[in-house]
Formats: sequence, structure tokens, C-alpha cells
Amino acid sequence: MYDLLNLKYKDCATTYSQSFTNGVTPTTQCTAWITFAAGLTCTSYSSLRIYGSNDPTGITITDSYVATAIAVALRANTTYSATANGYTWIVGACGGNEITATGTLCTCNTGYTLRPCFSGSNWGGIMGTTCGAATQTLSLDFS
Repeated sequence: MYDLLNLKYKDCATTYSQSFTNGVTPTTQCTAWITFAAGLTCTSYSSLRIYGSNDPTGITITDSYVATAIAVALRANTTYSATANGYTWIVGACGGNEITATGTLCTCNTGYTLRPCFSGSNWGGIMGTTCGAATQTLSLDFS
């Protein structure tokens, strides 16, 4: 359905949001991530936002080219890197597909990272450590 007010396809909006527990390897979260990534089939996304319980506002990409390229990389399980809105965004393999705005893959940084299929407790984090993080919700929106 086309939304004339917002000038975008409403049907393309999709969200991944799961709770992660400190010290626990994700299982259902990984299954949900695989399903989410496989569903990123729209030809264009206007934005993406990574956020969670540690930062409900999160950070956003409003460059439709970069948002769409990230969606394609997540769906295809390929690597992609770009700078947008002051962050270096990377999608790539890290024990499963990862998206990060910290500038490096598979690294324990502070920032915004989702790696829900990582075998271990380093599943990412929002606005804090991305390895061994405290229990929190991690979310990713495409619209």
C-alpha cells in the first residue's frame, strides 16, 4: 500500500527486536534474525534505525541508498561497509551475520552492534559494550 502522506511503501517497514540475556548464547533470537534478514525483500528502504532498551532513540541512517544496501547485505549474507550519519556501518560474517555502527566487525567495542547468531555471549549491545553485555533488548528497523 502506498502512503501518499509519507511517500513510501508502508509494506516495506519491518522490525527485528529481541531480548538478550547476559552470559546466554542466543537461540530463538538467531532464528528470528534469520527470518528477519530473509524478509528484507523490498527494492528500496528509506531508512534504518538501530536501537534497544539501553537507547530507545538509537541511531538512524536516512540515506536510502545505504539503508537499502545494508538490507541487501543482510539478506544475502554478504559484506558491506559505508559511512552514514557520522558512523561507519558494516555488515559481515561474525559467527553469523552482524551489523555494527562501531566501524569494525567481530570486535569488542562500545557502541551499536547486533550479532544475534554468535555462538556465545558476545551477541552485541546498544550504547555500551558489544561483548558480554548486560541483559537488554536489541532492535533494528527498516522503513
